[in-house]
Amino acid sequence: MPVYAALGTEGGVASQAHLATIEGLKILEKGGNAFDAAVTISSILTVMLPNTSSVGGDGFLLALHSGSKLTAYNGSGRSPQNLPVEGYLTEKPARGPLTVTVPGLVDLWEWINENYGSMDIGQVLNRAISLAKNGFYVQESLARAVESAQPVLAKCEGWSKVFGWMKTGSWARFPKLARIYTAVAKRGAVSFYRSRLTEEIVEELKKQGVPLTYEDFAEHRGEAVTPIKCEYNGHELYELPPNTQGLSTLQLLKAVEVTELYKLPFGSPKRVEDFFRLAIGIYEDRDRYVADPNYFKTPVDELLSSAYLKERVCSKSSSRGVLSPNDTTFFVVADRYGNLVGFIQSVFHGFGSGIVVHDIPFQSRGAGFAKSPGLPNSPAPRKRPLHTLSILLARHDDQGDNLIGCAGGDLRPQIHAEIFMNVVDYSMPLSKALEAPRYILTSWQKSHLKAIVEEGVWASGLPGWTSKIRYQSPSTGIVQAARRRRDGVLEFVADPRGGGVAASLL
Repeated sequence: MPVYAALGTEGGVASQAHLATIEGLKILEKGGNAFDAAVTISSILTVMLPNTSSVGGDGFLLALHSGSKLTAYNGSGRSPQNLPVEGYLTEKPARGPLTVTVPGLVDLWEWINENYGSMDIGQVLNRAISLAKNGFYVQESLARAVESAQPVLAKCEGWSKVFGWMKTGSWARFPKLARIYTAVAKRGAVSFYRSRLTEEIVEELKKQGVPLTYEDFAEHRGEAVTPIKCEYNGHELYELPPNTQGLSTLQLLKAVEVTELYKLPFGSPKRVEDFFRLAIGIYEDRDRYVADPNYFKTPVDELLSSAYLKERVCSKSSSRGVLSPNDTTFFVVADRYGNLVGFIQSVFHGFGSGIVVHDIPFQSRGAGFAKSPGLPNSPAPRKRPLHTLSILLARHDDQGDNLIGCAGGDLRPQIHAEIFMNVVDYSMPLSKALEAPRYILTSWQKSHLKAIVEEGVWASGLPGWTSKIRYQSPSTGIVQAARRRRDGVLEFVADPRGGGVAASLL
């Protein structure tokens, strides 16, 4: 399916749900800024795509404020203060009660509203409240997610009751969620983290084996962070710092630059295979060095240095790895005031942990901890796990600003790198960069690699470990992106792999 950019100068949105895009535009038309619209879009996505995100999950922001000022926020939560570490290491859970961490999204909404918003929090949450209270038609993407989750979550009573019955066209309502959003609209984040409502949520979580306490919620605060950066072929690149895997995207692109891999033709089998082998080393570094910065200081500058990467790409891999796409949603929004906002939110696996309380699917982000003791990212009480969420911002004096994000889980560094390389190294318009076929490493064991390659990538010379899939498959990531050109024109693009919609104001 062709991808077309929505162009304008007064603002625009690219998101994974048509109604989120429409309502974001309405906020901009009313005079709200991109930050106001971001909270509206985020809240609507939690209602319409609860498989990807919810107020039981986390969120991150990376934005340009007033044209040039960088702002970033880490809205990820910590593990319970009573986390049974030995039990976690024995069970090695992917879902379930031990994977639930404190959700950070509501705190992020309040931080945005207090620091950059121009509208009342109640105004920007109004549409999500209405949808949750009065109902909406289940779209195909949510219905397919429910169908996919049935084999894993059908035995989870809360999930089955709230979500398990949904089909395309079903009329869905979340009255308990509407009550929560109404409370947040009236009293702010305190109503979610430090109130009688919090006590109710914690009590229900406790009944399902989740060790989170009222104090865990009450003590939660996200934090403004300084993006990490590097240069790539004349562009300044920015990503979110650890505990996110944003470092991995920058490392991968720098490794491409150091090896001059970008000089090979787009469809070259050698370029695809060498890209995968670079990625192996980068993922090994991620699992070795990325962790909660309060527990471990990642040597970011060293890991991004050309000297280190030249040595790193020559080293042999002795490990094995399996990468998972998981479930997330990203959107981008810009306005007439010079604000360009990238926003990503997630519950990690589809519908998260399988634990549902008050219509809220709680995230399985705790599964991001290492499954062995003694590592920077090993589980511990009150600790943030390695987080797959990240956002790529690229700036160039002449070519403008590009903001790229996606649903993709572990695959995200590869997806970010590929889209950006398409734009910079292969001179594709942003729309064509998203449309182009992708190639994704999925696992490796010593010299044995497995990957998926979309139809359209010339991969006839690749060895038998490559599996071809249909063109524009959602398994290769769901990207939304925007560009602000130096002439003031804004471009917004949405990935057909996820049914995204981009629209702009002229």
